Amino acid sequence: MIVSSCTGQAGDQVTLFSPMRTFREGTVLSFYYHMRLSDEDTTAALTVFTYSQIHVYETRLVEIRGNQGTSWEHMEICLPAGTYQLAFVATHGLQFSSDIALDEIELYRIDDNEHFCTSPDYSDAENEGKHCPI
Repeated sequence: MIVSSCTGQAGDQVTLFSPMRTFREGTVLSFYYHMRLSDEDTTAALTVFTYSQIHVYETRLVEIRGNQGTSWEHMEICLPAGTYQLAFVATHGLQFSSDIALDEIELYRIDDNEHFCTSPDYSDAENEGKHCPI
């Protein structure tokens, strides 16, 4: 489990990088997250990016903001094909009142005809942060 609840300034970031690897179409990222924040906290966020071989954040896969309550939430994201790292970025919110945690980060493949997984289309803001049906 990864937890970002240490002291710091609003806006400070903690990043967890996966190893560099090649992802094929149909790969799903699955993880559980916990975000307990004060209601007035608009700074704290959990964002997942693809991080390129030339050390650049390329695609924002999902961004979660706001108080998510006291329970663990599950997220599944269809990953775009390519060679990159995954970057989980926790942005610190109001001091002493933000808590962001990750657990059970897994990758798996969808290969059957009953489920599908295609890369997300972020051509407009309406699609940003949505995960694929599986």
